[in-house]
Amino acid sequence: MKSLILLITFFTRIPIKVNIEYDENEFIKGFIYLPALGLFIGFLMYLFSFLPVDKIIYVLLSWIFYIWITGGLHLDGVADTFDGLFSNRSKEEILKIMKDSRIGTFGVLGLIMVLFSDIIFSYYTDYIYMILMPAVGRSSGILAAAISEYSRKNGLGNLFIDNCNLKTFFISFLIISPILLFYKPFIIFPILLTYLGTVFITQQIKKKIDGMTGDTIGLIIEFSQLFFLMFIYMFRGYYENNISTSC
Repeated sequence: MKSLILLITFFTRIPIKVNIEYDENEFIKGFIYLPALGLFIGFLMYLFSFLPVDKIIYVLLSWIFYIWITGGLHLDGVADTFDGLFSNRSKEEILKIMKDSRIGTFGVLGLIMVLFSDIIFSYYTDYIYMILMPAVGRSSGILAAAISEYSRKNGLGNLFIDNCNLKTFFISFLIISPILLFYKPFIIFPILLTYLGTVFITQQIKKKIDGMTGDTIGLIIEFSQLFFLMFIYMFRGYYENNISTSC
């Protein structure tokens, strides 16, 4: 329970009225619950579909809610990573740019691209998939960390990257796997394609900076969510005919 509370307080803005002392070991143990936390976030986003408004309105409101509840933590990683990787500098300079709190042109473009794509793909797919989307994104983040090493000498991201491995990834996936029965087995294909996309992007980033950072893990989480929605959209005709339920 302590590890889960630490995870929630670090990765979300969910108010926890329990005073709990930080314990690094407990925090590390909580990493396997990150996709489960994603399920909870996705469920809250899905609830917006019950609002008596046009679909584009509740889609927009749910993404605004997503930004609030996550504190824009992973989106900040998108901006920093875009600024660094598209600067065409050396590894050391890329890492320096990514650490800069100021946002550049490429960072702004990255945020616009990701958020607009999220909203568009969400609008054109059944909103029931939003429950699973943040869970897939966070399990993809664990996968990226599991096949990487930390690119810096020290920093906040090393705790996550150094303590996630393929065992953590598989356990975290098993925790959320029962929810897959709700969607029927066909949902596994967009998930697997998303994981393949995660591995590909991770390898490309590693070529640039010899590893991953907290910012690049944030980018992986946001892009894998987008990949998942994109693959659902691509196969939407097939899935809408086979899903267990509909919003």
